[in-house]
Amino acid sequence: MFMKGARSGRTVSSRIAFLSEQAAEEERRAREEASQAEQRLRQLKEKRSALLSRVRLLGDEALTLQARRAPLREEAEGLHAQYRELGRKQAELRAQREVIRQRVGEILQTLGEQSRRKDDTKRPRPESLAREIALLERRQQTTVMSVKEENALIDRIRELRSRLSEAEREAAVWKAQDESVQSLRKELSRLRQSQEALSEQMEKLRQEREGLMAQIQKKLQEVGHVVAEIRERGRLRGELLSQVAELNRKIAEQERSVLDYQRQARQIREEARALYLQHREGSRGSSRAEETLSRTVEENLQQLLKNGRLELRG
Repeated sequence: MFMKGARSGRTVSSRIAFLSEQAAEEERRAREEASQAEQRLRQLKEKRSALLSRVRLLGDEALTLQARRAPLREEAEGLHAQYRELGRKQAELRAQREVIRQRVGEILQTLGEQSRRKDDTKRPRPESLAREIALLERRQQTTVMSVKEENALIDRIRELRSRLSEAEREAAVWKAQDESVQSLRKELSRLRQSQEALSEQMEKLRQEREGLMAQIQKKLQEVGHVVAEIRERGRLRGELLSQVAELNRKIAEQERSVLDYQRQARQIREEARALYLQHREGSRGSSRAEETLSRTVEENLQQLLKNGRLELRG
C-alpha cells in the first residue's frame, strides 16, 4: 500500500529509491554470480576440450598401431607357411629314410643268413676233385696193379667224378648266390649313402625350421607388444571418456546455473520496471513527486541496463 498526499509522496519516493538501490545490489550480485558461473563454465569446457584432444590423439595412435600390426601379422603368417612347408618336406624325407631303413634291414638279414649257410656247409671244390681224378687216372695208366686194385681205383675215380658233377652244380648255385650277395652289398652301400644324404637334408631342414621359428616368435612378440599398446590406449581412452562424461554432467549443471542467474537478473529488472510503472499510476497528482520518482527510477534502470544482456558462451 502507498500513502496519498505530499507526505505520502515523500514517503513513497523515499521507499521507491530504497527499493531501487536494493534491486540494483541484488542485480549486481546476480551479475557477479553469473560471471563467476560463466568463468567456471569456460574452465570446465576448456578442460573438456583438452580431454577430447587427448582422446582423439589416443584414437589416432591406436589406428596407427592397428596399421602397424597388420603387416606384422602378415609377415608372421608368411613365415609360418614356410615353416609348415619345410615340415612337409621333412615328413617326406623321413618316410623315404624309413623305407631305406627297412630295406637295409632286409639286406643285412639276407646277408647274415647266407653267411651262416656258407659257414655251416663244407662243400668240396671242383678244382680239388678234378686234380685228384687226374692223378688217379695217371696212376692207372702208369702203374702196374692187380685187377682188384685197378677195380678199386676205377670205383674211386667214378665216385670222384660223381662228386665232381655234384660239386660243379653246387658251385654254379654258390656262384649265383655269391653274385646275389655282391649285388646286395652294392645295394646296401648305395642305400647307406642315400641314408646319409637324407639325414644331411633333414638336418638342414631342421636348422632352417628352427631359424624360421625364431623369426616367427620375434614377429609374434612384436605383434603382442603392439596389441598391448593398443589395449593400453583403449584403456586410457575409456578413462578419459569417463572423465569427459563427468565433465559433461558438470557443464550441464553449470549452464543451468548461468541461466538461473540470468533469469534472476532479468527478473530483478522486470520487477523494478513494474514497480516504477505501478507507482507512476498512483502518483499522477504530484508532478514534483513524479518528476523525482521518474528521475530516480530512470537513473536506477540505466545503471541496471548499462552492461547489456548476459550471454552464455560454449
